[in-house]
Amino acid sequence: MKTATSASETTRNDTGTARPPAVVTTLSALLLLAASIAGQIAAGADYPAVPPGLVIPLVVAGLVAWRTNRWTTGLALGAGLFIGMGAILTPNTGDHLSSGDTALIASTAAQLVALATLVIAGAAATLARKGTGH
Repeated sequence: MKTATSASETTRNDTGTARPPAVVTTLSALLLLAASIAGQIAAGADYPAVPPGLVIPLVVAGLVAWRTNRWTTGLALGAGLFIGMGAILTPNTGDHLSSGDTALIASTAAQLVALATLVIAGAAATLARKGTGH
């Protein structure tokens, strides 16, 4: 006999509950984004003492991992768009890619891949959760 479950039970991330692929990809992209910023800092890129591009993805990843619902996946999408616009509008990305420093080029390329993945997966995760009412 099958029992009905409420929407809050099906979206809750208890230990052992599998996350949808779009959410796993969103989390992975957030962590890759943070790691790529750390890689750029290690390669000598100029960043503020507390780099927002490193802190924001880690905080958002924590929120998505803690409670996966429409607002946290939407927040992940927004973070990807926000940081992505910063990467596009500042000359730093182009400077890093043309620097000739292999580590800086690789970490910047990883950042761009992470941002594109985050926007796509974040949108998919948010839209998939639309019908849950959360």
